[in-house]
Amino acid sequence: FLAPFGAWCHGAEAAMVEVLTAFGVSAKELFAYNRDYYVFDQKQRLDREMLRLEMQIKRFDLFRDDIRDLVQLTTSKMEMYHMVGALCLEFIVNIYTEGAEMAWVAPAPPFIKACYAMSLASAFCYIILAVWLSMHASV
Repeated sequence: FLAPFGAWCHGAEAAMVEVLTAFGVSAKELFAYNRDYYVFDQKQRLDREMLRLEMQIKRFDLFRDDIRDLVQLTTSKMEMYHMVGALCLEFIVNIYTEGAEMAWVAPAPPFIKACYAMSLASAFCYIILAVWLSMHASV
């Protein structure tokens, strides 16, 4: 009575084992298939991230170059102002020391000579200040 039932159970177990084996093999193949693409995607993601970081570093280097160029432009202008201010200072000193003997200043009234001397002195002070500030700005 139990013999046919036992044979049926044994056949069902064998079929179940084969189904599970097939499922296991297909799951392994599916995992291996996805694993290759996953590893490839991760490499691509890492390369993309590294490229983004390198480009960002180059971008900030360009910002630094821009700032460096602006600072160099300012210092070069200040050096030019320093040279021009020194030449104007020399011109004012020459006028102040030797300009009193000029033909149009000698016969002038004293208050005109005083205004002339004060304007030269104020120009001297302003140009000394300009030379001093341009010297500090060019450093």
